[in-house]
Amino acid sequence: MFSDGTLGDSQRTLLTRSLVLQTRDVDQAASVLASSAVPYRSELLAPASAFSTQIFGGHTGSLHLSRVRTTGAMQVRAQLPGDSYAIVLAVSGALEHRVAGELVWVRPGSALVQSPFQPVEVQTPERFELLFLRLDRNLLTCELEKVLGRKTNAPLVFSPSFDVRTQGGRRFRRLVFNLSELLRPGRGLPGSARFDNLQVDNLAHHLPARLLENELVHLLLETQRHNYTRLLARTYDADPWQVRAAEEYISDNAHLTLSLGDICFAAGVNSRTLQHGFQRRRGYTPMQWLRRVRLERVHQDLSRPDHATTVTQAASRWGFLHFGRFAAEYQAHFGEKPSETLLRYRRHS
Repeated sequence: MFSDGTLGDSQRTLLTRSLVLQTRDVDQAASVLASSAVPYRSELLAPASAFSTQIFGGHTGSLHLSRVRTTGAMQVRAQLPGDSYAIVLAVSGALEHRVAGELVWVRPGSALVQSPFQPVEVQTPERFELLFLRLDRNLLTCELEKVLGRKTNAPLVFSPSFDVRTQGGRRFRRLVFNLSELLRPGRGLPGSARFDNLQVDNLAHHLPARLLENELVHLLLETQRHNYTRLLARTYDADPWQVRAAEEYISDNAHLTLSLGDICFAAGVNSRTLQHGFQRRRGYTPMQWLRRVRLERVHQDLSRPDHATTVTQAASRWGFLHFGRFAAEYQAHFGEKPSETLLRYRRHS
């Protein structure tokens, strides 16, 4: 995917930060959110004239992100179809959800993970703003089977209450909120958009959809409890050849948007075993090794520049989205700034 800096139709970036809908019509809002967030039925608890909502949205091939700002208290009943999972995070307000008899709060420190066919009831406050991240079921199931090293024999079901104060939970929430900044009004293209301290002028080149999907899926499977958590936690001794096979696979495919599951599948071992084997035999994780290989590839590009080579272009090509972090890692690894490498070799060319 990074070999030429372009994206195919199946690897679309998040689209614009556009206003999808602004309405006072309850049914119209429900119709839009049924496909991009969660299908639901609602009953207004205040006069109909008090209801209003704004919906901002964007999507990739396997991910929908909606930012919803609403006025008007409602009683809501929601249920996902069989093809999706949804994560609901609060921007403002606190909402009490009932999921299979369990009380789940959606507020700054906690979120809701809704599994397919799982009914949810919620009474909303007068004003609230939520983020809905809807993920394709096949994407999650495929990655789960890769990191498990086996086929699943039952549907993946998450615990509905998601503590986003943990290290992985904070990372997940921060990434979703960074993405949601692209959906805020008055910040549309053209121009540069801020993404986790990254200035980008062309999202099609600098925000590869698969990288974002991989990161979110990995964090959700590793951080949030589900019915396969115990299997994921099992650790065996990885053979030396399995570690070498993973390293060779990474080296040969670093230009692709590899997930941890892809590497596990290539090495024929589950994720915990592979990560434990890497740490014990190499002193780093598989994803750290992938990042190291990509740093080397950026260095190669900057060492053989043509007239169009820039540091931004080279870093983006190899999947580095946070340029401040990339520049610091590059300097620590090579003893000079990436711009210095480019300037030195350009003078000699």
